Amino acid sequence: MSGPKPIVVGVDGSDEAERALGWALDEALLRGCGVRAVHAWVFEPLGDTAPTALREAARWATVKLARAVAAVVNARGKTPPIEQLAVEGGPAEVLLRYSHDAALLVVATHRGERLRKAVLGSVSDACVRRAAVPVVVLPAGATVPTG
Repeated sequence: MSGPKPIVVGVDGSDEAERALGWALDEALLRGCGVRAVHAWVFEPLGDTAPTALREAARWATVKLARAVAAVVNARGKTPPIEQLAVEGGPAEVLLRYSHDAALLVVATHRGERLRKAVLGSVSDACVRRAAVPVVVLPAGATVPTG
C-alpha cells in the first residue's frame, strides 16, 4: 500500500473484530488512507501430516479473513483500499509486527476477556503496552456507527 500510512486492524472472525474493522474503515476514509486487515493464526501439527496440514491451515486462515472482511465491506458503501494478511503466529506478536509502519493499530476486546486475560494475557493489553504506534481498543459490546 503506497501513500499515507495504513490503519492496521486485527480480524479474528468475531463480532467484536468486525466492529473494529468497521471503525477502522470509517477512520481510514476520514484520514484518506488504506486499511491493513490482519488475521493471526497458530498452526498446531498433528503427526506426520504437518506439511499438508500447514498448507490447509494457511488456506483456511486466508478464507476466514476474506469472509470476515467481505461481511463488513458488503454492508457498506464506500470503503478505502484494504490489504488482507493472514499470518501464522500469536495474535499480539503478529499485530505488533505488521503495525510497525502504520498510522494506527485497532483491536477489539472480547466478552469473557477477564478470564482469558487472567490465564493467558490480553492481546489488546500487549498491543497497548508494546506498539510503536497509537492503539485504539474497542471494548466488547461497543456500538460503532457505520458509514
